[in-house]
Amino acid sequence: MEQSPPITTPAADGISRFLWWLAAADANILKECRTDRERYRIIGISVLVTWLFATLAWGYFFSTVTDDELVVAGLAFFFGFAILSIDRSLIAAMSGSGHRKFLPVAFRLLLALTIGLFISQPIVLMLFQRDIQAQLVLDRQGKLEKFRGELAALNAEHKATLQGDLQQWEQQLQQKTAQVKAYKDDYIKETDGTGGTGQVGASSIARIKKTEYLKAEQELATLQRELAPRQQERQEGLAEMWQENRVKEQAYMATLTDGFLAQTEALQTLTEEHPPLRQRYRLIVLIITLIEIMPLLSKLLMPKGEYDKLMDYNNVYLGYRKNNVV
Repeated sequence: MEQSPPITTPAADGISRFLWWLAAADANILKECRTDRERYRIIGISVLVTWLFATLAWGYFFSTVTDDELVVAGLAFFFGFAILSIDRSLIAAMSGSGHRKFLPVAFRLLLALTIGLFISQPIVLMLFQRDIQAQLVLDRQGKLEKFRGELAALNAEHKATLQGDLQQWEQQLQQKTAQVKAYKDDYIKETDGTGGTGQVGASSIARIKKTEYLKAEQELATLQRELAPRQQERQEGLAEMWQENRVKEQAYMATLTDGFLAQTEALQTLTEEHPPLRQRYRLIVLIITLIEIMPLLSKLLMPKGEYDKLMDYNNVYLGYRKNNVV
């Protein structure tokens, strides 16, 4: 009777080994578990996707902080690898012995959910970049108007004092100018015969009115000389205040960047003012969060197979040997 040839297990390729490593699986044990190979490839792919998402999210986050592409790439890869390490640790902790207890699983899901929510924010900002940039312009204008209002309120009392002095002195000059004009008109009327006396020429009344006119004109000139330095001082005070406000505005505008916080505030404003956008925003956050917790969910929902049984057996065997070592 002829014997059937032994079943040989084909060697795993490099991609499969890499995916198994991402899934925190032991490649040597998986060699003996043909039915579980594809399942752990799927888990590895899900971890790979979350790694890429995390790297992309961190890259965009740091691009809002610095313009150095090398720094952005280095930090994005580092923090993306950190997220990968956390995912592999969570998956590895759920492999192996015994039944899965509720509290450890709930904690790992909560941790994965928190990471997913954080990673989703930069991705959402990148997807809504055009709308956010438009809103940033409006937000900056609104903040600038508010800042100007605060400056105006801060300088209101001093500005009112300066402007009040200028208006008071301007009224005094206008009144004195009007008085000089009235005296001059009366004097001219007395000299051309249209005045009260009806005489043409320099009568005694005309001379008196001329004296009043010249005296008022001299008083006007004296008042102008006295008020001129005061007016200039007040005007310089107003000009200095305006210049200081301009400097403060420029310094304040320099703080209004397009950074991560500003974009987050703009996105919040958009979602508050546009309900359809708010619904899509929540949906995108949910999808990205699900992508982040997908490896853990895959491991959690996947029924225990031959690989897990071998892991349990190895753990029990190693524990037995450890306890019975002389």
